[in-house]
Amino acid sequence: MGWKIIHLTRPTKIKVINDNLRLKFKDSNEEIKIVIKDIDFILFDNMQFSITAKAMHLLATNNIATLFIDEQWTPSAILTPYHQHSTMTNIANTQISVTKELKETIWQDIVTSKIHNQANVLKMFKIESYTKLDIMSHNIKPYDSNNDEAQSARIYWKSIFNDTSFKRQNSNGKNKDIRNAMLNYGYAIIRATMARAVSASGLMPVFGIWHQNKFNSFNLVDDLIEPFRAFIDIHIKILLKKHPHIKLIDVDIKREIVSILSFECVNIKNGTSNISKAIDVFVSHYKKSITNNDSYLMVYPYINKEYFDHELI
Repeated sequence: MGWKIIHLTRPTKIKVINDNLRLKFKDSNEEIKIVIKDIDFILFDNMQFSITAKAMHLLATNNIATLFIDEQWTPSAILTPYHQHSTMTNIANTQISVTKELKETIWQDIVTSKIHNQANVLKMFKIESYTKLDIMSHNIKPYDSNNDEAQSARIYWKSIFNDTSFKRQNSNGKNKDIRNAMLNYGYAIIRATMARAVSASGLMPVFGIWHQNKFNSFNLVDDLIEPFRAFIDIHIKILLKKHPHIKLIDVDIKREIVSILSFECVNIKNGTSNISKAIDVFVSHYKKSITNNDSYLMVYPYINKEYFDHELI
């Protein structure tokens, strides 16, 4: 996996030269070359770029997390490779055959991890309602049969911004609330990173655990992303504190949001990692878990509080 995050905000023409990318900026005729193996994530954040089919193919076959954003800061497409994994058929059969009991347990643990991370976000900001979520996270039922995920969300979103009127809204192109817009932008970054990891592992993203929408090609991605959302939440809350008068997501704010991918803020598998690597670890353990029919092979991401301590002073 590479290490560079490429964020394209200027009109750009993208071609392939010697199996690497050449970027030519239309507003200045400036050209740069980027080694494909160095790229971890590439974000097309304007509608004024052109890209060759060969460049698209190069991004896909090298498992580069690639996200396209429209004028409303809404993700319009994610580029993932058509599976070339050597055991793709076996993995697909495994996903289809996952038992109801294993799905119930894994989803229970995913929701537990998500709510635990939400509780820690509130606790880090000294918001007292964290205790309600903390208690809830210890009592999740298989398949979240008590719908604790939704109940925790109602507490969490009314608490995190100290605003009981705040309502969480997904991307729809009409969102006027800067908080929702920033959250949606951050979630889109994580979703693209998760989609890359799922596809690279040979898993079929259409086969979810909880999400089963026949119109959604990324059901599994939308399941596995849940424990990682709190990392975006704390990052956005810190950015809002840093920029209290923000009204618009400009280029500088976008880059600050994207920067979270490189933060060493995730505790996972007895170590600390950045989000991109943690997602790869998380997905690989999900694959091991369903292959061996053993939920104990799962590992979950938790917030590395020490990483954010200097931001909370």
